[in-house]
Amino acid sequence: MSNFHTGSSSTGKWFKFHEGEKPLRNMSAYVIFEKEERPKLCLEFPNMSFREGADRISARFQALTPTQREKYTKMSQLEMERYIRETLEWKNAQLDKERYKWESLEWRE
Repeated sequence: MSNFHTGSSSTGKWFKFHEGEKPLRNMSAYVIFEKEERPKLCLEFPNMSFREGADRISARFQALTPTQREKYTKMSQLEMERYIRETLEWKNAQLDKERYKWESLEWRE
């Protein structure tokens, strides 16, 4: 478990989060396209800067036809379904942990 500061100096709040347990966020259609396209682009332009690569990937994504873009949109929808399913499972597991903690405290009293 790690501590994470919100970055706001006025509140100074720290939140605890469990590394490796919470599901990864869903990827958008653009992010899926970028993950697929970046290795190809790096082979095509080996000395290209990250910024230039981002510009080229963005231009390629904008140039996709609606039928080409549909592939990435469907993959993004599947990602969203996975994220919702895993988040619900994670939240239920957190509730079970809390419930167990409180039940074990009740036995001590």
